[in-house]
Amino acid sequence: MAVQVGIVGYGYAGRIFHAPLIWQVEGLELYAIASRDDERRRQAQRDWNVKVYNSPEDLFADSKVELVVIATPHNTHHPLTKSALQAGKHVVVDKPFTLTVKEADDLIAEAKKQNRLLSVFHNRRWDWDFLTVKGVIEKDLIGEVWLMELNVGRYGPTGRWRAEREKMGSLLHDWGVHLIDQTLLIMGKPKQVTAWRNFRVWQLSVESFFRTTFEYGDGRIATIEVNNLRQAEKPRWYVLGDKGGLIKFGLDPQEDALRQGDIDKAREAPEHKTKVWTELNGHKVEMTVESLRGDWREYYRNIAEVLEKGTELAVKPEEARNVIQIVEASLKSAEMNQSVRVD
Repeated sequence: MAVQVGIVGYGYAGRIFHAPLIWQVEGLELYAIASRDDERRRQAQRDWNVKVYNSPEDLFADSKVELVVIATPHNTHHPLTKSALQAGKHVVVDKPFTLTVKEADDLIAEAKKQNRLLSVFHNRRWDWDFLTVKGVIEKDLIGEVWLMELNVGRYGPTGRWRAEREKMGSLLHDWGVHLIDQTLLIMGKPKQVTAWRNFRVWQLSVESFFRTTFEYGDGRIATIEVNNLRQAEKPRWYVLGDKGGLIKFGLDPQEDALRQGDIDKAREAPEHKTKVWTELNGHKVEMTVESLRGDWREYYRNIAEVLEKGTELAVKPEEARNVIQIVEASLKSAEMNQSVRVD
C-alpha cells in the first residue's frame, strides 16, 4: 500500500516541485496539503483533489499521513520539522535543511529519538549538468580536479519572503546550498573557506552577491558564486584537472519542464552541452559530451524504497547538515573579512 504523503506549504516549491513529483512516484500517494492561504488551499484541491488543511498542526494530527513534506519559508523548517517528527511522521524538508547547524543537529537527534526517516530535498543531485560533470571526472578524462567553479546568477532582486533576511537566512541558503552540496559530493569537505558578499543595488537585507572559496590544503580549490547582479553570462561549471578541463553553460531543464506541466519534456539547448578538453593517445582533444539525463523523481523513488524496502537513504540529514556548516562558516568569513577553518 502506498505511503500517504502530506505537504505543508503550497507556494512555488510545493506546487511546482513536490506535488507533481510525488504524484508520479509509485509507492507514494499525495493525500493532503496544508496552507494558511485560502486561495492556495482551493488551488491544491483543484490541482490534485486532495484533502486540505488550513494549518500544519491539523495535517500532523491526521493519522493517515505517514510522510510530511515541509515546503515553507526557510526559517520555519526547524520548528515545523520537529513538530512533524514528534507527531510520529517521516519528514522530507525542502532545502535548505535549516538556517543553522544547531537547528540541524537538533532535528537529526529528534529523528533518531522518534525512529523516523528524515531527509532534505537536494534534488539537484539529479541535475543533468551535475551528473554529466561528475561522469567526466569519474571517467578520468581531465585527471585530478584541482580547480572547480560553480556559478548561478541573473540580474534582479530576490522577491517576496526571500527578500527578508529573517525568513531567507542568506543568499547562500537558497541556490547556494545546492552548489555547496554538489561541491562536497565531488571534492569533499574543505579545510577552510574564504567568502565575500555584497548588498549592492537592491537595498535589501539579503545579499545581492555571494562568493565563497573552499581551500583543501593540498592545492585544490573550489569556488561557489550566487550573483543577482550578473549582467554578463558566465558558465555554470568551469573545471580544471591535471590533464584537461571542461566548461558547461546553462541550468538543468527540469524546472522549466515542470512549470509547463511535464518533466519528461525537459530538453537542453545544444549550445549548453559540456565541452571537454582532454588528452587521448598522446594528443590534445576537444570534444562535446552529451548530457546525462537526470530525473528529480529519483529523489522520491528513493524515499518510497527506503520506507517500503529499507533501501539506503540517498540524501542523508548528516550530509545536509554539512552543507549548513559550510554556509555558517562562509557567512562568518564574509562578516569578519577573514578565512574561517571548517572543523
